[in-house]
Amino acid sequence: MSSVHIQRVTDRRGLRAFVRFPWRVYRDDPNWVPPLISERLEYLNPVRGPFYKVADVALFVACRGREVVGTIAAFVNHQRVERLGRPEGGFGFFEVVEDYAVAERLLDTACDWLRARGMTSLRGPTNFTDSDCPGVLIEGTDCPPVMLEAHTPPYYKEFLERYGMEKEQDLYAWRAFRSQIGEELRNIPQELSRVAEIARRVANVTIRKGRLDRWDEEIATAHYLFNATLNHVPDYVPMTEAEYRRMAGQVRPFLDPDLALFAEVEGRPIGFCVAFPDINRVLIRLNGRLFPFNWLKIRRYMRQIDVVTFKLMGVLDQYRRRGIDALLYMQAVRAVYEKGYAWLEGSVTSELNPMVNLIAYRLGAERYKVYRLYRKDL
Repeated sequence: MSSVHIQRVTDRRGLRAFVRFPWRVYRDDPNWVPPLISERLEYLNPVRGPFYKVADVALFVACRGREVVGTIAAFVNHQRVERLGRPEGGFGFFEVVEDYAVAERLLDTACDWLRARGMTSLRGPTNFTDSDCPGVLIEGTDCPPVMLEAHTPPYYKEFLERYGMEKEQDLYAWRAFRSQIGEELRNIPQELSRVAEIARRVANVTIRKGRLDRWDEEIATAHYLFNATLNHVPDYVPMTEAEYRRMAGQVRPFLDPDLALFAEVEGRPIGFCVAFPDINRVLIRLNGRLFPFNWLKIRRYMRQIDVVTFKLMGVLDQYRRRGIDALLYMQAVRAVYEKGYAWLEGSVTSELNPMVNLIAYRLGAERYKVYRLYRKDL
């Protein structure tokens, strides 16, 4: 067997090989959702990718002869380093054949690159940010992931731990089927319904739907609320507006204003709840390509989406414990139910954010996937 050598991606050809490699890893996995090749190429383009504006990034491929057998990205997010006050690097886009020697070479390369830039620890995997496919899959390999969730082979966990990485935190995905909610939402805990009704009467709050005709303004509001309502989570690093707008642009064609709710007090935004029809139910059928014919099928596939995923929900700290979160959730769930979706999904929630997980549990949701983020001292 020929030896493994590592090459840094420096041109368009190398980038295409980097982006296309996962098709080899997952070719026999019916639950893998291929990313759109065109979107991934743009995201990893150092001229156009928004993450490159706040980070140094290096992409590497592992080859055996002429054959690509693994990929990894190493990066230093300067915004994160400055905010947390520690020289911590990241890795992501980690894909590898079932061969530990290849994984070891990739991880060694990432560590060496980060050490050369003064980093003293390694954290990941993430696709650059913690909002984009963080972690490796620990539990829940029996069904496809929803949008922005990872899907990885079981041996990734084994390889990372064999390399000496230690768990930083686990992340959870939750789901509740229509039958669990019940007709007319009758299975929703009475306590939640009562709290939402009290908030509706006394909290002086207005709930409005998203205004798609004022897209730029709405995204600016959502970006502000997204960062402000997560500030209490340990080690949270705010997402840049450019990165947020990139993610929002991906889901814009699927967004339903009935599922994008903003809470306001005297016209000021103080909370939000946004759920999305799961675009992965479409992507899993496109094999990474829109052209030449798949774009004609998308509208039909969209009508067949039976999953709604809750990705964004939060209330500003000074307005918490007033039932506003319950009010937002109840209005969103009612809309989901009336539109006929088969099940609701919420992801990902950190084990370091116990209140959110407690709410999911009390609502009768099932924790059906677990992801793990790792850390290693360099």
